[in-house]
Amino acid sequence: MAHRIARFRTHLLLGLLAFASAQGWNRWNIEVMLAAPYARYNVRAERVLTATDDASYLAAVDATLGDRPDKEQERFRQRPDLRAPGYRLWYLLPRLVMGPLPALTVLALLQCALYACAVMLLWEVLLAYAIVPWWRTTLSVLFATLPLFQGFLFHTLTEGVTPALSLLVLCCALLAHRHPRWLWWGLACWSLLVVTRPALAWVGLALLPVLWQRTRSLPRVAGLLLLALAPTALWWAGNMVRAGGWVGLHPMYRADEPGIARPTHGAFWDLAKSWGVRGEDFHPVMEGAYRAALQGEVDARAADDFVHLAPRGTLTATQDSAIRAVFMRWQVFTRDALAPALASPQGTLTHTTPEEEAILASLAHITTEWRSDHPLHHHVLVPLSVLKRLVAHSNLNLYLFQQHLRGRSWMEAIRWCAAGLHLWLFTCVLLAVFLHLPAPVRWCAVGACCYLFYLAYVQRGVEERYTLPVLFIGVACAAFVVQLLLRPILATHPART
Repeated sequence: MAHRIARFRTHLLLGLLAFASAQGWNRWNIEVMLAAPYARYNVRAERVLTATDDASYLAAVDATLGDRPDKEQERFRQRPDLRAPGYRLWYLLPRLVMGPLPALTVLALLQCALYACAVMLLWEVLLAYAIVPWWRTTLSVLFATLPLFQGFLFHTLTEGVTPALSLLVLCCALLAHRHPRWLWWGLACWSLLVVTRPALAWVGLALLPVLWQRTRSLPRVAGLLLLALAPTALWWAGNMVRAGGWVGLHPMYRADEPGIARPTHGAFWDLAKSWGVRGEDFHPVMEGAYRAALQGEVDARAADDFVHLAPRGTLTATQDSAIRAVFMRWQVFTRDALAPALASPQGTLTHTTPEEEAILASLAHITTEWRSDHPLHHHVLVPLSVLKRLVAHSNLNLYLFQQHLRGRSWMEAIRWCAAGLHLWLFTCVLLAVFLHLPAPVRWCAVGACCYLFYLAYVQRGVEERYTLPVLFIGVACAAFVVQLLLRPILATHPART
């Protein structure tokens, strides 16, 4: 027993360090926000940080437990679920035995504990693969203490758990050569990750070489993967039953949407993404025009605001006029057709109307034409700009660093160091694709690079938090990349290890 305790002493110390650091940085941040006149409204009951999306996770659990009668009365409670249910399980666990506010405290503790587990398991991987001692210690301490890895642990969003789950999947895959149980743990973590955020299914690529090595059977590999995906598949099937037909894994724009997020809104967003418009610039224009139209106001100035989002000098006179015309048609449709439907007992338009179809056709033509006129801007410059926004920042997202301490010389030095580390870890992910590293690392790095390409080229309207799983994967990649680059030095001077 004493031997086992000694064996895991460093693991426990790193885990405690990670947990304490996460608590310390985030609680300091909450204290600072509570003292600020405006930031305090983004703190819920002095416990966790609020976000625009968190209600879609928390309210569903409270409604299930009977604490949200208002949700039970909603006309659209049987509509498809926009959020995969995995994250709700973390909130459901404490909610089964306590009220909403204490459960939020426990939720933050669980997220910090999961992060600490990821730190400890990474240390076990570094030991198993004989990463040089000074490097594994440095990397593990940095990972356990730096706040660029801990900024979402007090948010009630999927990013509170998905980065740690992603790293756990990779670590389990790397340890599976020692004992089969690690493969089962890896599949379990991957199953939970996918049912929490399906877009991160690529992390499971780390498991493929291990599955093949263990089974040597394609049917068995496929069967195990399908078994791990069963929770997500059941949720998806339930969504399609509620929708009465095919629905995607994240059905954002639906023809029966009782609000702004109808297919026409998605078409305007596709055009704006071609221009390289950020979401924080696009959505206020659309939402302001939408609210005004619901109140009976159709104003050409809203169309002006939308047109001004386009890069200067890139619209022809014909395109300018066409965009203004179709924008005002959308406003008129919202005023004359959608607003009465929202106020009716039915609560929405349940289908795409002929007027919406005409608006969609016009926007599709304009978007295709503009992309054809400006292929370099659409296909190269905008994706590169998005990629730069994703990787070239410090990831110190807490209010403490972005507002309270910003501008102080020592804080700016820390921000630049954090930005350099952030960029370097993403570089290690790219290097891991081409270097001779363990197969789970290479396969996972390939998935991460494809994911980044999707975010930069296809999705475009992204937030920094979407790349947190890649950042955590980058920590593991950095361990092996540096070890490989140091191999000639270590071979010449073995005493340095």
